[in-house]
Amino acid sequence: MIDVEKLDLARGARQAKHGRIGFSLQQINAVDDHAEVLYSECLGRLIEPDGTIRTSEELLAIPGASGIAPDLDRHLFELALEWLPSHPSHALGCKISAATLADQRTSAALYDLLLKHSAVARRMVLEVTGSLAANAHSAALLKGARALGYRIAMEAFGPGHATACSLLSTPVDIVKIDGSMALHGAAKLGPVVARASRAAPVVVIEGIETYAQLEAAKVAGATHLQGFLLSEPTLPPVFSQRFTSFAEGRDLRRERHSDRRLQRSVVSVQAQGLCAAHLDLGK
Repeated sequence: MIDVEKLDLARGARQAKHGRIGFSLQQINAVDDHAEVLYSECLGRLIEPDGTIRTSEELLAIPGASGIAPDLDRHLFELALEWLPSHPSHALGCKISAATLADQRTSAALYDLLLKHSAVARRMVLEVTGSLAANAHSAALLKGARALGYRIAMEAFGPGHATACSLLSTPVDIVKIDGSMALHGAAKLGPVVARASRAAPVVVIEGIETYAQLEAAKVAGATHLQGFLLSEPTLPPVFSQRFTSFAEGRDLRRERHSDRRLQRSVVSVQAQGLCAAHLDLGK
């Protein structure tokens, strides 16, 4: 069991300073050429003192932990923006929750961070999760980030979004469709992809785990795919370059994760062959 109090994220992320919070990377691949990588999503990871790897979803699901989401979002952005300058051919995406955008203190700090690192803006995607219904503050932050050159992606798009206009009150560059839609085949997926395509030039289907789902996404008209079939998250996680990785020197066989498939991908980030060249959308 994770001790939320010991994590102390809301008071400065001490665990992050000891190399315990980082991210793994999962590629977003082109439908027509799986070797072509649009960018890689940063998936939050926490390493407990015994070496157990937890996902950010596991962390935030703990009672009393939901309030740390804005601090966790900001920390992962800091890590990603720190990592990008030393990896000039790579592009990354980080999730940003509606709660983070709605929190004026945290979102203001995040915008300052984005402004400071604007030199890598075109290699960073802000993946917005949750509803932003008519939140003027959130829309202003996203428009400001987009003006700096950052790309905006809408997460978990599905049949609940009746029109493309319901995505956001600011333009988006990428729409990511919830993986559950891929389970219903191309007939049901097609109309959702069509609506998403009216809002953004890039449409990603998440959660692709079988060739049947891949084929359905292709027939439906998606431009890109994300999932275990084409890209398993990297291990060990990436941590701040200012601190020694908590996982360094550990036997990865001791690490346990709720999804055992993650352990089959003990590869270096450098071996991923990520490509930023295709991220320059809508120039």
